[in-house]
Amino acid sequence: MIAVYGATGHTGRLVSAELVDRGEKVILAGRDAAGLEKLAAELGPLTEVRAAGLDDGQALLAAMDGAAVVINCAGPFARSGGPVATAAIAAGAHYLDHAAEPLHSRNLFENFDADARTAKVVLSPGMSLYGAIADLLAATVTEGQGPVDAVSVAYAVNGWRMTSASKNTATHLVSADRLTYVDGTLQLVAREAETAIFDYPAPIGARPVLVNYPAGEVVTIPRRVDTRSVGVFMTAETFQEETVFTSEDIASADRAGSAFTVVVRATSGAGTRIGYVRGNDIYRVGALVSVEAAQALAVGNIRLDGARSAAELFAPADFLQRLQELDCFTDVHLREETV
Repeated sequence: MIAVYGATGHTGRLVSAELVDRGEKVILAGRDAAGLEKLAAELGPLTEVRAAGLDDGQALLAAMDGAAVVINCAGPFARSGGPVATAAIAAGAHYLDHAAEPLHSRNLFENFDADARTAKVVLSPGMSLYGAIADLLAATVTEGQGPVDAVSVAYAVNGWRMTSASKNTATHLVSADRLTYVDGTLQLVAREAETAIFDYPAPIGARPVLVNYPAGEVVTIPRRVDTRSVGVFMTAETFQEETVFTSEDIASADRAGSAFTVVVRATSGAGTRIGYVRGNDIYRVGALVSVEAAQALAVGNIRLDGARSAAELFAPADFLQRLQELDCFTDVHLREETV
């Protein structure tokens, strides 16, 4: 049985529906009891409703009881991550989430790892499009490359129509200091609106990008890749689209119209390597990432515990190949040598 916390949100619905379609029994959890009951009626008899607010530790623990895995879909994760992860560990369940928040990711790795190891469960933040894809790509791109001077992760996204949770997370991140990985260490830097130019693979080309875009990859990539620096960038035009921040109430079909490119570039004394994927519907792809990971953990295929990145848990190229088989990507280039 797999628990989905925040099941009534857009991502939570996608995750829950995918699990049910795969024949999994699903605990629909969150604070909105009426909304959970309505969703259960839509998804059918494989679901069970367990309402629990984030401020009620006992209710959260009861909601996770009997679950093999908990998938947290309730952003912002700076608020939900700690309570839900704590309940999951206490219930003996693995914990995954869809966080793109670097400070939350660092918190799980630094403060929850020991308890997870004692409970023999896995914690993995950012098991979604933002986070896991670049982490898996970075490990694939740099395989056999040796020490790497710098890893650059660059997102190009258009048609992003934020959910309420995404907008709340973005609002939180705008005012927060940025976590960077420089000279082999995680460092906090003041939030600054810096831009640069990143040369994406054709047909995108050179585009203005936001520098130090807040992302959990600065925490996860160095766990698997021997690098001195990780930088994350996002196309500036992504947030210049008229409806990106005003789309909480649009239809799911309209929200599915996003397109993304994720690029990883690794530079070392031996040269530069690049890998990238392209696809559509960032929320659907993120849901499939977490469902694939949850099922692997639920059946006991992963012989690890503690706080782990996606690239630590899975064979990176194999996982990306599986996502390609699920039509997550329209274009895949796992490793190319460049000048």
